[in-house]
Amino acid sequence: MHANNFHFLRFLAAVFVIYGHCFPLSGRSNFDDLQILTGGLFPTAHMGVCIFFSISGYLIATSLVRSTGYIRFIWKRFIRIMPGLIAATIFTILIVGPLATTLGLKEYFTSMETYRYLKCLKLFPPYPDALPGAFTELPASATNGSLWTLAYEVTCYGLLLGGYAIFGKKLKYVSLVLFVLLWGSFLYWQSALDANPVTIRFIHLDLGHLINFGMYFLLGSVIFFFQDQIPYKGSIAIALLALLLAVYYCASVLGLFPLAAIGMIRYLLVPYVVLYLGFKKGPLNKFGDIGDLSYGLYIYAFPVQQLIVQYFWPQEISITEMFIYSLLLTLPLSWLSWKFVEEPTLKLKTL
Repeated sequence: MHANNFHFLRFLAAVFVIYGHCFPLSGRSNFDDLQILTGGLFPTAHMGVCIFFSISGYLIATSLVRSTGYIRFIWKRFIRIMPGLIAATIFTILIVGPLATTLGLKEYFTSMETYRYLKCLKLFPPYPDALPGAFTELPASATNGSLWTLAYEVTCYGLLLGGYAIFGKKLKYVSLVLFVLLWGSFLYWQSALDANPVTIRFIHLDLGHLINFGMYFLLGSVIFFFQDQIPYKGSIAIALLALLLAVYYCASVLGLFPLAAIGMIRYLLVPYVVLYLGFKKGPLNKFGDIGDLSYGLYIYAFPVQQLIVQYFWPQEISITEMFIYSLLLTLPLSWLSWKFVEEPTLKLKTL
């Protein structure tokens, strides 16, 4: 794959998530600036996750097609996700927990609840998201409220792998048809699943969330499969943005159709614009030279932000201050995670 900006865009996505979480975690509001500006349609943290899924769809499809076997593909995915997650979970138990808990250290470390937190490593719910005595008086009591999306990410990997095992090279056409069907029926399944949420058996995931995130992942994969037929042009990105604004105006001002219809354009806009920017040549192509910090930012930031709230709350701390402190504290952790955990273990991909 030629030079790209994916390291920077993933980093930016993680920063979006951190900024978006500053609002509910500080107890200020459940609505961030971007969400208010767009009438609730573009929450910053959610957009960060959608950027991650859009890029993953493209890159994971690339990896799958180029892998020499299914086991090799699974191993690559395991080695990218689990070592960093294991390190972050241990850090949370050994460092974050003692700093946050209202229990004595002996009581904390002898409590079975402390070690039940290791169940986070199985990725899929149900699992505990609390350490004994930690963050119990805060606006949000979760220890790491970012990890839940990893199960949806891994499920998308599994569905793509299953589709490739069944359809082989025809998966590109199946993926395109599936995306078109889901996209065309968006207003139906979105309203139906909002009214009657469905939990998928065995993996305990919400079907609405899976389809929502999966749409970004799926279009990222479709763009890879049809990359020779899909041009990366700024004019197309601008046209999609103009279409989004037009639909927003027609829905919110003229009332011609439901406001939720904007979601249909969002599924097209975000993956295309992200991948268009991803392949732009420029100085940001070298952003990855410092390391791939995005995963570390994503999995360490939430508990760090909770600590910040605990040590400042109920005193006033501005969103800007919390955001800056969160970045300043999480960036070193993400660099250490990359340098001493993720990068070394990635060398095992060829085993």
